[in-house]
Amino acid sequence: MPEFLSPAWLEQLDVAVRAAANLAADPPFVVETRVHRPDGDTGYQVRFGADGATVAIVGTAPADVVLITDDATARALHDGTRRAQDAFARGELKVRGRLELLTGRADLFARLADAVAPVRAGTTSGVDR
Repeated sequence: MPEFLSPAWLEQLDVAVRAAANLAADPPFVVETRVHRPDGDTGYQVRFGADGATVAIVGTAPADVVLITDDATARALHDGTRRAQDAFARGELKVRGRLELLTGRADLFARLADAVAPVRAGTTSGVDR
């Protein structure tokens, strides 16, 4: 089982989203998640395009939308114990960039969540950080 945000976790996430046939987006866009950790910042990008989606480490491509949070909030969002809307309202999640690219894409993000659910279920928390 890969640890949350580890290279192995990112690889499994990429395999899962590449296998999902319903994650195409036009126009293409990149959503980056940056996580501030005590031992250094990390993150990943989900790139949506005409052929589907891929996952890469943070900074691989210019991001259209950037989500910024701390480690505890990122883990709560990943575990499903906190909703992004609640984290945003509390100031625990910052959003920057071209937010209009997210408008009307709730179905796309629901399909993304479905595609990565097996990875989420098999992820260790690594809470000893």
